[in-house]
Amino acid sequence: MNRDQRINLYKHSLEEAIRRDEKIVIFEDPSTGLFVQFAVEAQDNEIIVDIPINELNKTTYEWLRPQMEPMTDTEGELLSLQKTIKSENTQYAAEYTEYLFTKIFQLPENHDVTEEIFS
Repeated sequence: MNRDQRINLYKHSLEEAIRRDEKIVIFEDPSTGLFVQFAVEAQDNEIIVDIPINELNKTTYEWLRPQMEPMTDTEGELLSLQKTIKSENTQYAAEYTEYLFTKIFQLPENHDVTEEIFS
């Protein structure tokens, strides 16, 4: 897939999830298993990009930390980094997803992605 195809997939998948009132969207690179997941909060007009901490190494964590909020469990253990985006900004969310895959995870420009939408 090329960049434009992926961004189009991200944008349309997020819009479809919002329209259908689905709760989760996961984009995954099938060759590496790396993924970006979104929680869809349609009633709050938000989509939340969530990167589980086990998807990140020290370097990628340090790159993302200024842009995203850390999420912890009740005991203070770091679970993920999150960024909240208004649901009308699906184009921005799609471009941010592309940034995560190509710049943070450093996947090749022609990598493939799969998507899964569910509640």
